[in-house]
Amino acid sequence: MAKNGKHKIIILIGESSCGKSTIAKKLVSKNTKPLVTYTTRPPRDNEKNGVDYHFVTKDEFFNLNLIEYREYKTVFGTWYYGSADENINLSKNDYVIVLTPDGAQSFIDHFGIENCIVFYIYVPKKIRTERAMKRPNFNSDEWERRLIADKHDFSDEKVNKVAKFKISNFDTDINNVVKAIKTYISIWKGN
Repeated sequence: MAKNGKHKIIILIGESSCGKSTIAKKLVSKNTKPLVTYTTRPPRDNEKNGVDYHFVTKDEFFNLNLIEYREYKTVFGTWYYGSADENINLSKNDYVIVLTPDGAQSFIDHFGIENCIVFYIYVPKKIRTERAMKRPNFNSDEWERRLIADKHDFSDEKVNKVAKFKISNFDTDINNVVKAIKTYISIWKGN
């Protein structure tokens, strides 16, 4: 359980290929630590264990002290994704994590609304598809499955329930998006 303090958990939500992982990496700093989620899926070529995800077996996954998790039946098999309580100390650092709206709600329930700030990263489907197709291991069947899952996971009702801010990440440089998020965080924290 988090120790209370002046710092916050910055939660980024958004559909596949909206840039949320890239934004999260750019938000990491001396005072903002990454919360790396867990998955049972194999790593992609450019992913590093402990940096992009903690890649674990199904048995290891279900032995974690999970705050939230989700199951996806993919064209490659069933994969699990989730977040574990990692002794977050909000008196020392901000934290950043990428989640779904349901995962964000679980964090809000676990850590308190006063300790979580949720940003929805919006990118139109056409642009997300163009970005996804540039990935080396792009699989059209898996992409279609992800689009269907995103439609459910990111319904307007779910997004509107948790997102404090909605930010576009398609018509500007990503560094401007990061700067805007930092500005909103500073205002929200009263700095």
